[in-house]
Amino acid sequence: MKQSVTRNDVAKLAGVSPAVVSYVMNDSNYVSKDKREAVLNAIQELGYTPNVFAKSLKTNRSNQIALVGDSLQGELFGELASGLSAFGYYTSLFYSQVEDAFIQRIIDARFDAVFMTSNGFHARHLNEIVESGIPLILYKSREYQGLDPRIVIRAPDFFDGVKRAVNYLILKGHQRIAYIPPLKYKTAGVTGDDFRAKAYVDTLQSHGLEVEPSFFCTHTKTVDHILEDVFTMITAASDRRPTAFVVGDDHLAAQVMQYLKKLGMRIPEDTAVIGWGNIPSSTITTPELTTIDCEIERFAREVSEALDQLVNGKKPEDRLYKGELIIREST
Repeated sequence: MKQSVTRNDVAKLAGVSPAVVSYVMNDSNYVSKDKREAVLNAIQELGYTPNVFAKSLKTNRSNQIALVGDSLQGELFGELASGLSAFGYYTSLFYSQVEDAFIQRIIDARFDAVFMTSNGFHARHLNEIVESGIPLILYKSREYQGLDPRIVIRAPDFFDGVKRAVNYLILKGHQRIAYIPPLKYKTAGVTGDDFRAKAYVDTLQSHGLEVEPSFFCTHTKTVDHILEDVFTMITAASDRRPTAFVVGDDHLAAQVMQYLKKLGMRIPEDTAVIGWGNIPSSTITTPELTTIDCEIERFAREVSEALDQLVNGKKPEDRLYKGELIIREST
């Protein structure tokens, strides 16, 4: 069996002490340029990988970050995993389960930090995580009562984004506009406390337009449930059906567009569609998808930096990220 490469092996090949290898690996002390290059070359030549488990015992850290969501947001979580890897962290992805036992499992695993994108948990659940000593960044999309001030907020400005989308559709002459939240998104519809619903209602009302509760999808458990709501909206009398849809993410918007076509609707002539995220696939739909660009790469990079700061005892500032409306053929 092949013997594992150790820090001492790297030090011997590089002609330095094992302590210098640690300084380079952890970027924790000054090392001259020549010695640093020698260590890095030796690491590459030997294929050295540090024992993160042994390190965690010494530092009382797991080097693990938990990413929790209602559905796996491929682009966002992929960028986060890459960004956190550059800081030396591994990531674990979890589908949210809104129950006390799930929160306890997160706490028991002793993650170094948590990034929470689910909007389904109560403030007390999130507070329990930080009270256990695990820092948390919240992808905040609704109001919370009694949220622990140690929780850091990093999220797109959902209110502003939905407002931009609805305002643009109204400018284009649409008056009956539907909203489709992301998959598994928890909402009470037009009476909800989530920022998407508030923006939807406020923007329509500011233009003197009717708010039709059935135009705000609340059955988000599965894609089939969402499409059933779309079917109900589209098969209403022609003067009562929506002429435009704002959809909570680009993946779902593409599925809604495909379904609308199956129902015989032309896009954008009969029904306009706006997505959210500006992911690469938004440019390969037919027609290309109008969307809100949230700069996912930049957002993930800055969240990764903020998580690392939290792990190292610093509290980054709360921040909302305004998106840009990217106009394409679907509207």
